[in-house]
This record gives sequence, structure tokens and C-alpha cells, in this order.
Amino acid sequence: MRRRLLAAIPLALLVACGSTPPPPAPTTSQVKGELAVLAERIAQRRAELKTARFHTDGFASDGGATEVRNTADGAISQTADGVLGAFTMGVDTGGAARKIDLVVLKDALYAHLDGAAMPAGKKWAQYTEANAGEISGLLRGFGPSSMAGAELDYLEPTAALVLRKASEQLDGTPVTRYDIAVDTVKIAKLLDDPDIQLQHTQLAEYGVTITAFAWVDDTGLPLKAEYRFEQDGKVVKSSTTRFTDWGTPVDVAAPPTAETVPADQLPE
Repeated sequence: MRRRLLAAIPLALLVACGSTPPPPAPTTSQVKGELAVLAERIAQRRAELKTARFHTDGFASDGGATEVRNTADGAISQTADGVLGAFTMGVDTGGAARKIDLVVLKDALYAHLDGAAMPAGKKWAQYTEANAGEISGLLRGFGPSSMAGAELDYLEPTAALVLRKASEQLDGTPVTRYDIAVDTVKIAKLLDDPDIQLQHTQLAEYGVTITAFAWVDDTGLPLKAEYRFEQDGKVVKSSTTRFTDWGTPVDVAAPPTAETVPADQLPE
């Protein structure tokens, strides 16, 4: 049963010399690049407000006829243990649509697949790090950190640079849009997950380029983020997340114990 539950969801898938005294050393703020300042402001605002609601649209293609489109709607909560989430994900492959509810916590992952047979009275399958491999693969579609908002992971000052920025309006809110070129080889070396690191190394080998985008308000709060993978001028993978209701209470918690069953106890 566990294999059938997971198989129903397709998993998708960069000094001068002389007597003149030297000038004083520059301060930290002077030597920081534009992207470093931006990334720091975003991280600070996210840590301050901690919670948000989000909507994500994702796309992946093999470059041919096969396309996978996914959406996710829910909430995230930033804690000392990282970013946790509770959301509903829809996945569509060639018109075959499926929906799965997910709760992602530090030490457990809960999944409910619409239409899947479950033991009487149970709604959620509980996974651990040891047996959540395929579910984790699904979450990697968000980006390197495998969570909504992972588009922002590409704002890495040592592996990317700001190409351009412009003032825009986003749903009536003044924002600054940043277009960011990501060095696929450099970003791969910074990733912790070996599978994601390998993926980005292979992207570089196949000539796939990564561009990231961020729309932030005047306080540095991200309201929208996006990445695009392109090969030969064609987008082969993308993800866009819109954030709303920053700082408002959200419900990111484990489902009721009475409704859960360990995934390894699901009938075959």
C-alpha cells in the first residue's frame, strides 16, 4: 500500500607603497555586495515575522512532450528547527491530476493522498527521515531546501549576482524586483543535500542556466520569489511562490494521533 500511495504522485525530476599611511580598512557594510545585503535583509525579516501563507506554481519538463505542473497552497512557520509547513499540493502530469496534503515538521512528515485506501479511522501516513525518501523527492520540487519559498535559496552571494533591479507594483504594493544570475557550479558546492548537489552539478554539465527573481517591499520582506532553469533558451523547470499574511498566526502542527498510522504499517 505504501508503494501505491507514493506511486500515485509523479515526482518531478545551479596597495600602494610610500610614506602615505594606508586608508582605514573598509567597514563590513562597505564591503558587502548588493546581493549579500538583500539576502541578509530578507533573512532578517523572515526571522522577525516567522509565519506566512503562500501559493506556489511549479513546472518541469523533460524538454519534450512530458510536462509536470504542480501547485501548493498553505502556510509556513520559521522556527529554531528550520522552516516547517502545512499545505495541499496538486500535481498534474499530462492531464492526470492528483492531490496530496502534507505536514512537514522537524522529525516527521505526514501525508494524506485523496482517494487512497487507509486503515479504518486513519487519514494520515506518518513518515520519518528513514522512510520518507519518495515524499522528500516530491518536496525537492520547491528548490534546494525542499520547502515553500526555496526559490530564495538561490540568493547566495558567493554563487550569484544581481543582473538588474527595478521598481514595480505587486498587487498595489511598491516593490523592488531583483533579477539574479546563479552560477550553477558554485551553488552546487554550497548545497548540503547530496542528491540536490548532484542534480545541480549535472545541470551545469548539460548547460542548464539558473536565474532567480525576488520581489521585496521597502523593509526587505519578500512578497514573491521565482527561479527558472533554462536550456537552449527554453524553460525546463520553474517555481514561483507568492507570500501573503506575513506574521499572522498559522496552524502548522501534527495531525491528531488518532488519525495517523506509521507509513511502514500501511498494508501492502
